[in-house]
Amino acid sequence: MIRPQDEQGMQDKLDDQDYPAYTIGLAADLLSVQPAFLRSLDAAGLLTPDRSAGGQRRYSRAELTLAIRVRELLDQNMPLAAATRIVSLEHQLAAAHRRIAHLEQTTGDSRSDLSEP
Repeated sequence: MIRPQDEQGMQDKLDDQDYPAYTIGLAADLLSVQPAFLRSLDAAGLLTPDRSAGGQRRYSRAELTLAIRVRELLDQNMPLAAATRIVSLEHQLAAAHRRIAHLEQTTGDSRSDLSEP
């Protein structure tokens, strides 16, 4: 029988975009790519999967989302180096936007307040 606190912990992991739940084989199957594709994104520095106790790569949903975006760019004949750079910059920009929104929320500022001198 699952205890309520254990059930909540499992739910938290399922909801966490950054929880490394997917093995390389499962991730490759979900994305319809070869495991070598995911390893190449790891080597390029775009993905940094966690490792299991046995050393196997474990990917999160957030990392799989980045891999999907790279695949889309490659399908448009973009070179791998360019695709990984674009996705990396998109990811950094999205993080900056989230940070700005958080700061605006905590300080009570908004963009409309800042646009008028």
